[in-house]
Amino acid sequence: MGTMQTIEIDFDVYKRIEMERRSFVEPQNAALRRLLKIDDDDEATGPSVGIGRSWSSKGVTLPHGTELRMEYNGRLYTGQIQDGTWAVEGKSFKSPSAAAGGVALTKGGKRTNLDGWIYWQVKRPGEKNWTLISQLRPQPSILRLEDL
Repeated sequence: MGTMQTIEIDFDVYKRIEMERRSFVEPQNAALRRLLKIDDDDEATGPSVGIGRSWSSKGVTLPHGTELRMEYNGRLYTGQIQDGTWAVEGKSFKSPSAAAGGVALTKGGKRTNLDGWIYWQVKRPGEKNWTLISQLRPQPSILRLEDL
């Protein structure tokens, strides 16, 4: 790698770089190289790596290839983040709630509205464990008396 340069970027550019990152440990430079279509020597590994956009909402970013699962009414529903969308059970959705309501059926076989943030678990590329998506949302800061 050549010499490092520092550049100033605005918040929108920063957000786009963050959305492109495949994991929290991937350097911003790698994401930027992909966005700028600068070839890298080391090849991406795996079928779902390197192609497609991340999905992002409410402070949570899920890279392309993130695995999805949700249990509802005794049935397991599965899917994956593909190019910025929730690809679940052969359908494409824009949000966890749309995906949950779009695939889950009640005992009577009817569609229902669900808060997907409560139901979906995710496993991002490189992670070994499933995480409830609601736990990834930024927590509001709590001001403690001793901090004053």
